Amino acid sequence: MKLNKAEVLSQKEIKMIDEASREILEDTGIKVYSSPVLDIYKNGGAAVDYENRIVKIPSSLIDKSLKAAPSNYKLYSRDRDSYLEFGNNLGYCASGHNAIYMLDENTNERRPINKEEVGNFAKISDALNNIHIVGIQAMPQDVPARASILHALDAVFNNTSKHVFFSPENVEEARALIEITKAVSEQDYPGKEPVAICQLSPISPLTWSQGTAEAVCVVSESGIPLCFLPQPYSGVTSPITLAGTLTINNTEILSGLVLSQILNEGSPVIYGAAWTTFEMNKGTVLIGTPERCVLSVAGSQMAKYYNLPSHCISFDTDANIYDEQNGFEKIFNTIANLQSGINLLMNAGMFATGFTVSYEQLIIDHEIATFAYRYVEGMKVNEDTIAKDVIKKVGQHKDFMMEPHTLKYMRSGEHVPYRVSNRDVYEIWKNAGKPTIVDNAKKVAAEIISSHIPKLLSNDKKEKIKAIIADFENRHR
Repeated sequence: MKLNKAEVLSQKEIKMIDEASREILEDTGIKVYSSPVLDIYKNGGAAVDYENRIVKIPSSLIDKSLKAAPSNYKLYSRDRDSYLEFGNNLGYCASGHNAIYMLDENTNERRPINKEEVGNFAKISDALNNIHIVGIQAMPQDVPARASILHALDAVFNNTSKHVFFSPENVEEARALIEITKAVSEQDYPGKEPVAICQLSPISPLTWSQGTAEAVCVVSESGIPLCFLPQPYSGVTSPITLAGTLTINNTEILSGLVLSQILNEGSPVIYGAAWTTFEMNKGTVLIGTPERCVLSVAGSQMAKYYNLPSHCISFDTDANIYDEQNGFEKIFNTIANLQSGINLLMNAGMFATGFTVSYEQLIIDHEIATFAYRYVEGMKVNEDTIAKDVIKKVGQHKDFMMEPHTLKYMRSGEHVPYRVSNRDVYEIWKNAGKPTIVDNAKKVAAEIISSHIPKLLSNDKKEKIKAIIADFENRHR
């Protein structure tokens, strides 16, 4: 059987969080810095204080929105020739997104990343079978800053045919990214067979900026799946208690959900989470702590309670280098997320609290994902796998190597393959130059970059993307 799902909340506790969130939205409300969005909330049935920009949402409107939002849907490949069933799956892994730096393999120092390297990350993700969705690994710094995310999406679409994930900062970026998505998918309504997920974040506590609130409207109307990703800092922008942080996160997601369903009833949304704790002694935001793993499990339970697909940052570490801390933090939170039933695990390839990326880290995180998938899969127990008759046949002081049963199960998934982990005995490893897992990952990444050929994007689509970016840059000089 498979491993039992991880849980940290009882049904009573889930209902307490839900009831607290509803009461906060109805009595305290959220602040929205956009007059058009205030009008949308009011027309949808919320109470709006225009002078103070406060929206108060009745519980009945939350129920209506939850009923309208789909519990599962399909995420299509770039060319719409395949798809992922999303919402009931074990958990898809995605490469990370929106980092700033790349670790230079020659100097071992972090530096700004360029557009070609962003494309290389997408190419590596395209080649790795347990990276199912490709995020914008980092923001290229060799292009006009205002259009950086557009150039990044261009690099990604040109180097993978898998489903993609992007996260704009404002409504102008959202519009341009949607136009690029339309050009690539050849759909006027890109929500029909969506080839991308868009992520947007409120400002904790309980605030939507003008640009982000209006971006929610644009994305919701497009039908592209929208991941709401609050990012509260415990003790700073949320209560210091885990339950308080969970409640802030939950409340903000419900506020976005209502807006999306007022605009486009039935538009797909994702219950997102980017749990962070705050180190009061050092003034540092942390993502590799055990507390955030507990919150990840709790977030998954809340999403299931609302019958919404779920997302969480994963593969996370606060370590600035490849070391033991890097490894144990990533493994711990990846397993916690997978075992909780999160539908989308984000951020493979990232470290240093999400600021830095490297090719090697992406390869290693893929290996972590491979191991974690095998762990949560558990054990198949039946008459054939128990192998009673085979054991009786072989008897004492012999081996099973040439048994048909062994050959049958050797490549069945019973034992997963590894690609960069060191498994050689000492002498062989020593004679090979004592390679570390990072050394092995560096070789694999180089091989993929030099030899893997993703399915090409047509020249016509490339030109359309180029024109969209040029137009955006001309309007935002």
